[in-house]
Amino acid sequence: MRFPRIATLLAVLAVAALVTPTAEAQNYGQRQYSGPFVDFDEFNPDYQFFAPLDNTHFGDFTPNMGWYFTWDKLFLKSARPRDEESYGGFDRGSGTRINVGFMRPDNNGWYISTTRLGGPNFYDELIVERNNRIQEDDQGGGGGGGGNNNDEQTPSQDDNNPLTGQRDYILRDSVNSLNYSSWELNRTWRLAENDKGRIWEPMFGIRYSNFDDHFEGAEYNRYDDEGNPVPQIPNPNNPDSPQPDDAELEEYILREGVRRNDMFGGQLGLRWYHQQSRWLMSGELRFFAMNNNQQIRSRELREVTQVEVGTGNEPDSQTRTEIINWDRDNTFVWGGEFRGEAAYTITRDVSAKLGFNVLNYGKGIGRGDNRDDRFLSYGFNFGITLNR
Repeated sequence: MRFPRIATLLAVLAVAALVTPTAEAQNYGQRQYSGPFVDFDEFNPDYQFFAPLDNTHFGDFTPNMGWYFTWDKLFLKSARPRDEESYGGFDRGSGTRINVGFMRPDNNGWYISTTRLGGPNFYDELIVERNNRIQEDDQGGGGGGGGNNNDEQTPSQDDNNPLTGQRDYILRDSVNSLNYSSWELNRTWRLAENDKGRIWEPMFGIRYSNFDDHFEGAEYNRYDDEGNPVPQIPNPNNPDSPQPDDAELEEYILREGVRRNDMFGGQLGLRWYHQQSRWLMSGELRFFAMNNNQQIRSRELREVTQVEVGTGNEPDSQTRTEIINWDRDNTFVWGGEFRGEAAYTITRDVSAKLGFNVLNYGKGIGRGDNRDDRFLSYGFNFGITLNR
């Protein structure tokens, strides 16, 4: 009578033995998943980003998991090129920075950061009066039309500059004009909290940076009918020197261009942070080395005009020549970046932050005629964070 019960028990044990390994194998496969990316809902977010802050357990700080996002407004000062006489000075520019990433429960994650900086755009300008000014006794004025009830029109060349409304050349000299952008992708690891309450996150990744340097310079010269230079202001110590009225030729020379730096390489970095009451204090340090492919486009415009002084007549002749050059170069770039920030926790997931930034490309940056210049910038930022 016991044999049926024993057979039933053995059958139940056999079924359990067959089912259990299959379930364990499925769970084991899920636990050992090591793919680099995750689904957006992997961390089961509740999307209550603005939930009230729970400040009852600040002594037990737990770093956030899942997706995070930060946005910053940058206010930076950038160093002038080495070839400038005013090298050592800094000029203001502004930009933005966006960070997106995630951290998995196994303390591995990815981190994307992009930075854009527009400016500074600092130029020196000098307005010079050209040769063919209208005579004082001419009632045509200087505004492009007749004046003082005089139907005679002002010569068209007399108000050829739409910015000044006069017959002028604006000589611009670039001092510090640039555009900068950077993209980086990093693999991150989160280490255990140390005895001082700090958490460390090493990172390793790739970096692409673009730096455009805009350069411009202009000059204006006058000559007499024999080709001798004529000053715009006579020499008071030499009455026999050429006078401005002797000028019959004027020459305008404009040199301008863009030097584009496309840099790509790798970087190593480290982020560390710790919680103090409602403040999250953090710092990030990066070192990078990249290959720089430089492209240079330059343009030279030369305009020579022959006209008598003060006649109000059309120029006797005008010659314009334009030369455009393209060139390429290749250099090695190294540098580093530091970001220090303090984020104030407003809600459970939202924080407002401010920080200090230093960005330095130590060598290999093409600026103007220099192929091996540097790019140094420092300043402040403020922004918001979400779930970081």
